[in-house]
This record gives sequence, structure tokens and C-alpha cells, in this order.
Amino acid sequence: MPDEPRSSPQAGTTRPGLFQRLFDWFHGFRSAVVNWLAYISLRLYGFEDVSISDVKRGAYEGKQHKDRGLENVHDTKMLLSAAKECFDESQERRVAITEKCKTLLTVSSILLGLIGLLLPKSFAFDATWMRLVCFVAVFGLFNVIILLLTFFSVGQESRLTLEQSDIDLPPQDFDKNRINLYLRCQVAADNRTDYLVDLYKVARFFFLSAFSLVVVLFSVSFLSTSDHEEANELIRKLRSDSELIELLRGPAGAKGERGEKGDRGKRGLQGVDGEDAVLDEERLIERLVSDPRIAEKLKELTDAKEKSKQKEE
Repeated sequence: MPDEPRSSPQAGTTRPGLFQRLFDWFHGFRSAVVNWLAYISLRLYGFEDVSISDVKRGAYEGKQHKDRGLENVHDTKMLLSAAKECFDESQERRVAITEKCKTLLTVSSILLGLIGLLLPKSFAFDATWMRLVCFVAVFGLFNVIILLLTFFSVGQESRLTLEQSDIDLPPQDFDKNRINLYLRCQVAADNRTDYLVDLYKVARFFFLSAFSLVVVLFSVSFLSTSDHEEANELIRKLRSDSELIELLRGPAGAKGERGEKGDRGKRGLQGVDGEDAVLDEERLIERLVSDPRIAEKLKELTDAKEKSKQKEE
């Protein structure tokens, strides 16, 4: 039997300090958020029998142990070996699901890091629905990591102990007692393993859903944009920039004297209709990019935007 906690004489008179109360409140709030997030995820997946008490305990209560009647048993060694094998199999089942959770946690962490590192640089989600889908995918990966970290939390476990009362038993009665102890520990381990298996199923479901959303967003962004459209967008932005236009025009010089009227020139060729006119966009883009004044102006605009962002932060 475990020792009873000893109470100090000042246990009822002292009050926890401010920092202790803050830490206790934060611990309770954090545990409540994680537990309710796991509970909602399990219910969304389709587990109807799970309760919030199961999540807090980290195990189900579906299986109950009943001591086996061993009064008529003569070969207790064989039954003790069989009970130990049952307990070992439950432990091996726990190890197998734990290895799967380790792999899923590693892959989810890597994918979430890649999205946070590459998404702002490689994608430009102008549509609102694309930003919402991206947020759902990132939140799904975050939920996967929370669920898997909950999987590795310390929960209630049963273990075998050797008390003095057990030692004083006769050999045959001692074996019978150990048989029921092994079976009781097996039931407790199976209840927790069943809960952890369901938790792994939910985490895998959210991971596959988030990964599918990321692939869909990448495909839509890759197929819906082209270099030609990006070039046209750049041209439109350059044309609408009044500061760039003034820079290209340069300062207005002094008005010179009016010169003499020259001779009338020859009549030129007839122009092409507007519908048949062709604009050499590649040549226009090449001239704009190679112009050092445009490059200097773009650099000034970029520096100004960065300074404004830094001020806002």
C-alpha cells in the first residue's frame, strides 16, 4: 500500500503566493485547452463513446478485470506463464503504436516547418478562399502535433509490486495471486492502449486532410498563374506608379525660344488598325528591366516599404 501523505502543521494556515497561483492557473488553463481540443477532435472523427473524463484520464474504462477462480488449479506455473505472456503482448502492442506516432510526429513537424518557411515566398494567395484553406491546413497540422504530444504525456499505468503479504503466501497461492495481478495489469494497459490507438487514428486523419489541402493549394496556384500574367501585372503596376512616371520624365527644363517653322515633310504610310496592332511585350519588358532608373526606383520603393513595416512592428 502506498504511504499516506503527511500534512504539515502549517498546511491549513499558509496561502500560496501570487506566482504559485499564477502558475497553477496557467497549468489548469493549458491542460483544459489540450484536453478539450483532443476531445473535440475525437468526436469530429466519429468516436461517440468517448468522454472528457476519458481524455483527462488518458484511458478508457471499457474493460474491467475480474479475478479468476483458481481454487481447482494444480499446475499454477503454466497459468502464470500464460498470464505473463498476455501482459507482454499488451506491452508490445503499446510499443508498436508508439513507433507509428513517433514517425507521424516527425513528418508533421517537418511539413509544418516547410509551410512556414516556404509558403510566404513561393505562394501569393490573392483569393480569400485560398487563404482560408491555407489557414485550415496549418491549423490541422498544429492539431496533429498537439494530439501526438498528448499521446506521449504521462498517463495512468499499472505495474506489479511485491508486498510483504505476498511474500508470506505459500508458493501455490503466490502463483495464483501473481496470475490475477498480471491479468489486472493487462486490462489496465489495454484500456490505455485502446485510447492511444484512437488518438493516433484521429491524428493521422487530420494529417492526411491538412496534407491534401496543401497539395490542392499548390496545384491551383501553380496551374492558375503564368509568367505572361505576372509580366502583365508588373507592367500595370509600373504604369500606375505616379512617382516612377515622374522619375522617368525627369525635371522640366527651361522653355527655349520658338524656332523657325520648317518645311513640310512627306506624307507617311497609313497606320495599322487598332485590332491588328501587335505589341512586342517581351521587348518592352526587357527595356523596362534593363533601365537603371527603373531598377533604382524599384529599390527605393522596396526600401520604403520595408521601413514602413518595421515601424508598424
